[in-house]
Amino acid sequence: MTFKLILTGITGRIGGEVLQQSLKNPSVTSVIALARRPVPELASHPKLDLVVVKDFKQYPDELIAQLSGADGCIWCMTTPAGDPVLELEYPKSFAEVFAATLAGRGERFQYLHVTGAAVERNQSKPLWLKSSVRKIKGQGELQMIDFAKDPATNGLWETIIARPGGVVKRGTMFGEAAALVGGSSGWTIRSDELAVALIDAVMNGSEDQLLQPVALLNRGQQLIKKQVDTEDENK
Repeated sequence: MTFKLILTGITGRIGGEVLQQSLKNPSVTSVIALARRPVPELASHPKLDLVVVKDFKQYPDELIAQLSGADGCIWCMTTPAGDPVLELEYPKSFAEVFAATLAGRGERFQYLHVTGAAVERNQSKPLWLKSSVRKIKGQGELQMIDFAKDPATNGLWETIIARPGGVVKRGTMFGEAAALVGGSSGWTIRSDELAVALIDAVMNGSEDQLLQPVALLNRGQQLIKKQVDTEDENK
């Protein structure tokens, strides 16, 4: 299996881990990482093409050509602030540009949009905590779900939404403690568990369009266990 992946948000906790796990995955043959600034320490990896994008609403022809032929995208560009430009305009601009490259494809393009566990799609629902942020992210989910129905995609675009719980880092005291307290509830998930779950979903699809915290946790834990078992067998 070969897979060409587009990835955003690589300087964040989630996107950075997705990038590392993608580069380790033998089935991911190339990664085009779209970033707002250079990341010199990553520039030399043979599978990685790091592209600095000055404006995520503008895609020059040479960049479109570079993106063409990708099999999937994991959109990790999100912030706790809920910036409407970042949450709504950026992914929409990418989708509209990339859709033009889909004509003639034999397989569907998998787009995975990462948000968070507390996101709210109902714009009229009263919320006590971070209402505007949660609703903007909900608008972002609906926007990308609706885009899959746009005639411009020729029926070749599939949107998957991932809503992880709190993301903690493996090997840190706080991260391991939080993962232990969260148990199997999905309240917390290690960044490596989330990353492999997202990669697996974008490569192999998902029966559910919305991946909730527990589903992501279970999927990630199973995949990490499989990795460990394989490494032990190869020793």
